[in-house]
Amino acid sequence: MFSDESHFEVQRLRSQFVRCSAGETLRPGHVEQHTKHPDKKMFWGAFTVHGPGALQPVEGMMNLEAYIEVLRIKLVPLLDKHFPRGDATFQQDLAPCHTSRKVKQFVLDNDIRTLDWPGNSPDLNPIENLWAILKARLHKHDCTTRVKLVAAIIEIWFHDDEIGQMCENLVF
Repeated sequence: MFSDESHFEVQRLRSQFVRCSAGETLRPGHVEQHTKHPDKKMFWGAFTVHGPGALQPVEGMMNLEAYIEVLRIKLVPLLDKHFPRGDATFQQDLAPCHTSRKVKQFVLDNDIRTLDWPGNSPDLNPIENLWAILKARLHKHDCTTRVKLVAAIIEIWFHDDEIGQMCENLVF
């Protein structure tokens, strides 16, 4: 089971003006919009070869207390459901909130086997690819408010059949 957090940005609609030289062809780069300080929403998610698993909105930044709560309410039931024999391996990166003593103790107390992850390694976690696919699909949805963004993320994660099929490819 692969997991991580990711930020998603509210996509503001605004009027746009384009300035270009006389006779210059309009290119996509001329109209690319960026918001200086976009509204963001963080999610923690996990998936297996069988498809997307838990998805949890995170208020503010992830800290060790919030991470333990996500593990308790989302990960443990998910592992029990998909791996009732206890033969799962859980992957998380080495973010400080993932490696704190309290989190390590929670993992030990709940018999969660984790994948050894080397420090300073490139992030080869397949969920990064899943996040990228999800973000690309968000461009087809109205994400102009935080409520609409959250609804679109949940819709894609749980109801996009192609996402479920992609999970197997991301693992193998």
